[in-house]
Amino acid sequence: MQNASPSPPPVPVFILMGTAGCGKTSVAEEMQKLLQCEYIEGDQLHPKANVDKMSRGEPLNDDDRYPWLQVIVNVLEEKAKVLQEQDVSSTKRVIILTCSSLRKAYRDLLRKVPQANATITFVYLKGSPELLLERITGRKGHFMASKMLESQLDTLEEPDPSQENVIVADIRKDPPTLARWIVDEAHSRTLLS
Repeated sequence: MQNASPSPPPVPVFILMGTAGCGKTSVAEEMQKLLQCEYIEGDQLHPKANVDKMSRGEPLNDDDRYPWLQVIVNVLEEKAKVLQEQDVSSTKRVIILTCSSLRKAYRDLLRKVPQANATITFVYLKGSPELLLERITGRKGHFMASKMLESQLDTLEEPDPSQENVIVADIRKDPPTLARWIVDEAHSRTLLS
């Protein structure tokens, strides 16, 4: 009788979450440089109707968000299955995703990626409303209008590290320093090999 080969371990997935202006994209890009891994910009998976709505300064509702979140789950599952075939010691065997994930219900949906394929850790990029507003008003080429920050802050249900697998990161650090801190924290929690 032949022994079945063991299933490959799940792929670590880090979902950088928070409101507009918290630095999800900047920090994710720095983490990608450090880990040389997969990076998925969650905003790129929004349907055109959602992007148009946000461009007009209209906040998304759950009817807009749930189909988008399901697309993210599907993409994560497919990417994780492909990466599972790589050597476990490879840092490339990691996925970084940016997604606001403001409500616990949204994070719960994103956790529906099968645990056999991926281990989900949220990285909450936390900052004061004043700092977030300062960052939003200073950027160009982003469809998120600054007036939507208030709506996002009202929607935000901060993750509780005692109840959710989350790393809370202070955004007052510059993106390269913050990315290094997150990677070090992930190693210290044995989330990365």
